[in-house]
Amino acid sequence: MARRAKGEGTLRKRSDNRWEGWFDIGKDENGKIKRISVTAKTKTECQEKLKLAQAKYEEEQKILSTHNYLTESDPTLEKWYEIWINTFCKGVIKEYTVYGYASRFKLYILPKFGKMKLSEISTVACQQFLVDLLNNGRIKDREKKGPSLSIYTVKGIQRTLSVCLEKAVDEGLLIKNPVSKVNLPIKNKPEMKTLKKEEIGAFLEETKNCGCYEFYYLELATGMRLGEICALEWTDLDVENKTINVNKSVRKINGQLIITTPKTKSSNRTIRINDDLVDLLLAMKDRQIKSKYIFPSPETGDIRDTSAVTRKLHRIQDRAGLPRIRFHDLRHTFATLTLEAGVDVKTVSHMLGHTDAGFTMNTYMHVTDDMQKNAADKMKDVIENSSKNTKKIKFPA
Repeated sequence: MARRAKGEGTLRKRSDNRWEGWFDIGKDENGKIKRISVTAKTKTECQEKLKLAQAKYEEEQKILSTHNYLTESDPTLEKWYEIWINTFCKGVIKEYTVYGYASRFKLYILPKFGKMKLSEISTVACQQFLVDLLNNGRIKDREKKGPSLSIYTVKGIQRTLSVCLEKAVDEGLLIKNPVSKVNLPIKNKPEMKTLKKEEIGAFLEETKNCGCYEFYYLELATGMRLGEICALEWTDLDVENKTINVNKSVRKINGQLIITTPKTKSSNRTIRINDDLVDLLLAMKDRQIKSKYIFPSPETGDIRDTSAVTRKLHRIQDRAGLPRIRFHDLRHTFATLTLEAGVDVKTVSHMLGHTDAGFTMNTYMHVTDDMQKNAADKMKDVIENSSKNTKKIKFPA
């Protein structure tokens, strides 16, 4: 390994003959070292990419270090946002959560409320703003997807603005949070899309032709999130106990792939897998390029791009003659089929990494309703059979 002076990062030549460079940027909330890394075909190219990455990071840190002190009792939302995001969010909560907050503010919230004083932002204004977004708020792909934003996106904007203003309440800048009384229109959830039992064979057959059979077999067998699968390392596979340890996830922030801690505390979990899947993974390991990742990028051997996975999934579906569904819908497929097969909700909830079984039950109510009906019918049979085998009891007059 070729080491450089302190603060200049580290370079090494990998087993696949590519060069990798990195530098540490501190520790996460669990005490693990965080780093930014780059890869290149040559040492010189890697050094240049590393310098650019360091320069970009240092510039970002300079911006963060410029602390905006609050000098007004009733600042504009734009002024308060800068203080809130830099003081109460960055370095305190997960990086991808901060990125989501910042994106929603810059795209939607600041153009509407940025120049207004906090005291001028009313519940009525927030209500009108969010309803308008729901009906006519789409900025990108309007011609393709229409003018309206999804209820999921609008709720994300509502939650982001509410969190920001709630902190203003905590700091004594507002008496109450104007977003707390907003009520969005009730919209029916779109019908859940999943692969049907009879479609799974055709889907997996096409994944074999595309060289990603093991990737999708694992997804359908465990229901893992896309970022979780892309972050899996060989050290997470326990061959002897036939388990996979889910302890990290890949996220894309500002176009850069990073490894983060899982979505929630419950997302840290150990999942049992079947014998066939263990054998498939080990056979794949023998023939793939050497990498610490179970499913590395075919081009670099580093982290696999989650966006590339989604694009390839659509091509697989098209070639298999199947309707297009999201990768996340394969997670729904796992949950639906396991519940239909009689696996208890608590087990499915654990495998999915949900916070509690109640959330799983509410999400898959269409399946759990059928399970309850089946249970009720079975108890009816039990009671009827029991009655037939029991002598009639005579009660005194």
